[in-house]
This record gives sequence, structure tokens and C-alpha cells, in this order.
Amino acid sequence: MSRMSLTPDEMRRIVRRDVVVAGGGAVAAVIAGAVMGLGVYGVVSAIAAARIDVAITAVLLAICLYVWASGPRGLLRDRVIVLTPLFLVAGPGLVGVHRLGGGVVATMMSSAVGITAAVALGMAWSTRRRNARG
Repeated sequence: MSRMSLTPDEMRRIVRRDVVVAGGGAVAAVIAGAVMGLGVYGVVSAIAAARIDVAITAVLLAICLYVWASGPRGLLRDRVIVLTPLFLVAGPGLVGVHRLGGGVVATMMSSAVGITAAVALGMAWSTRRRNARG
């Protein structure tokens, strides 16, 4: 599906949904970071903070990937803003997995997040260059 086949109302709806998901995801990432800080300073137990961080990360992962993948196929490269909350919440999520006892799993998740970030940034950069050339 190309941009030309979408009506302005459909495009507005997609953009509005993407901005809501990106903004809400950023707020959730900040909350996860705050919970991690509360666990570090002993306000809540470190295990409870880790469980909350992992749960926030898992829910945010599912929502962001679903919203990104359910959009128009022709616009997937242009809609990476929906994936940015995943990179914000990755730190608290990985620390939470480590505190819950996941050594190798945490390393694998960290690698996956880094590779995904590189791919997403590369896709966005190549799309912008292609659009700039005309």
C-alpha cells in the first residue's frame, strides 16, 4: 500500500495512533526506570522492582510490535517511531531480567535490542536518503 492510496483521514488516524503509542510507551519507560531506581534505593524490594520492570517491558514490547506490524506495509519503514519506546525500556527490562536470575537470556536480549535498533535506524536513514533524492 502506498501513501497515495491512503486518504488523509486514514493517514491522520495512523499518525495519531502512532504518536499515542510512542508517547504512552515513553511514559511507561520512564515509569520502569523509576521503579528500577526505587528498587536500587531499597524503597521497594529489588525482586519486586525487577518483576514490575520485566512485566512493563513485555507488555510494551507486545503493544509496540503489534501496532507497528498492523499498519500499512508500505509505511513500515516510515513508522519506526512506534518502536522507539522499546529502546527506552530495554535498560530497565534487561536489568530486571538479570536480577531475576537470567544471565545468558539477558545477554541475548541485549544483543537482540541492539541489532533491532541498528536495523531500525538503518531503515529510517535509507528511507530518508531515498526520499531526499526524489
